[in-house]
Amino acid sequence: MTARSWRRQLTYALLRLEDVVETGIAAGARLGGHRYPLIIPFIGHGTTERARVGARLVLGRRAAVEPSAPAVRIGDAPSSPRSRRATLRVSLARFLTVEVPRASVTIHAPGGDVVVQTNRDGYIDHELELSGVAPGWLELRLSGPDGAHATARVLLVDPAVDVGVISDVDDTILNTGLTRGLDFLKATLLTDVEERTPLPGAAALYRALVTKPGKPERPVFYVSTSPWNLHEMLLQFVSMRGFPLGPLLLTDWGPSHTGLFRIGAQAHKPGLVRRLLDEHPQLRLVLIGDSGQEDPEIYGDIAREHPDRVAAVYIRRTTGIDLGRNDEIDALAAEITALGVPMRAVDDSVQIAEHASEHGLMDADAVAAVRAELS
Repeated sequence: MTARSWRRQLTYALLRLEDVVETGIAAGARLGGHRYPLIIPFIGHGTTERARVGARLVLGRRAAVEPSAPAVRIGDAPSSPRSRRATLRVSLARFLTVEVPRASVTIHAPGGDVVVQTNRDGYIDHELELSGVAPGWLELRLSGPDGAHATARVLLVDPAVDVGVISDVDDTILNTGLTRGLDFLKATLLTDVEERTPLPGAAALYRALVTKPGKPERPVFYVSTSPWNLHEMLLQFVSMRGFPLGPLLLTDWGPSHTGLFRIGAQAHKPGLVRRLLDEHPQLRLVLIGDSGQEDPEIYGDIAREHPDRVAAVYIRRTTGIDLGRNDEIDALAAEITALGVPMRAVDDSVQIAEHASEHGLMDADAVAAVRAELS
């Protein structure tokens, strides 16, 4: 048996095992009152002609279905802190979802209703044709079986905008300790969203990068290999900590026809960045990541392929990285910079702000605000 054949059979077996386990979980959930379909919308994105709309259909309790979910607002005050046990229970609930596969969901679009089917994991990911809509934020009503409903927000990038930002999440805007396993588990499962720590100065930096006086706001896309189960938590973090709102482009964990378990960064991020370049041919991109994983190499490859489309690359140095890795990143940054694309490995948000202002990517006056937030 070849390695490819063995892998294919193992993937098939895991998919069948996942179906059996999820059937058992669904039966237990229904007995516990989780029997009503609930639509969880994701932030969509696109242009005034075409947009991508995503959501997930899961089972929930009636109390979670009937009220409309309140929108998360910038600057919402943190609620009273939960106990560690309560935080763990909420965190685990994000992953122990019961999906509703192969169900119909209707997107009530400006040009008419569109009916789509959820996949085997309860997701919809639909590319919607648009006409006669203005750039900015578009709200789309979604409806599903048994009265399930939700509102999805979709960012339609203004064609007059010339620069966009693509940012990693883990250890780039949010301290997660992704390269340190126990720290990552503690942050993910035992730390409430109100207690999650943003990187100092990052929110002020991102606000400065997307705002130019007298011009439409630039888009920011948050790209991460975190699972879609964390979308709501990350959205709350972005809003609460004052980061500009933007699509969160995450992944699905678990066996699939393209992989056995978690989708790696090399399989996820390059394709997303290239797709965004294709969808928005007028945009030059500022790419921001960290040294903990493969961001330097991924962004370096994109800069080599599209030197005229990448405005700058910034890599945050994470703690615990050995000197050899730092040397590799510095050498890569020098190579990419020599090709005409500024690439910098930095220690903090102020270094990014100073470099970006020197290259006309943000106003020089905004550097002081980043420095103030950092301190």
